[in-house]
Amino acid sequence: MSATIARKLAFARRLNWACYAGLLLLFAIWNLFLEGGSLVLWLLQTVPLLLVLPGMLKQRYRSYLWLCFILLIYICASIVDVMMPARGWQDGVLLVLSLTLFFSAMMASRWQRML
Repeated sequence: MSATIARKLAFARRLNWACYAGLLLLFAIWNLFLEGGSLVLWLLQTVPLLLVLPGMLKQRYRSYLWLCFILLIYICASIVDVMMPARGWQDGVLLVLSLTLFFSAMMASRWQRML
């Protein structure tokens, strides 16, 4: 049982880091390289995600939980943006990355506490 949970936890952490890096990269491309972006908006989008980075590097389960709470804001905003007529590809990518990161962080937190 413990080996199965450890394997699931390792997969959730890898998925977590991939989606986390993907979100930061998306915000950088969206705001720094594409037309209509701004440095202030990039800071507003990335600073909340960076707040939990030290705890995630130390693999603290509470940091994963806080990341889930922070991601709820991104998920709500991206759902609204996806439903707009003038949506772009970034809105769909943001929704998929946010949801995947939310579920992987939630499960990583749960499995980490079980070990």
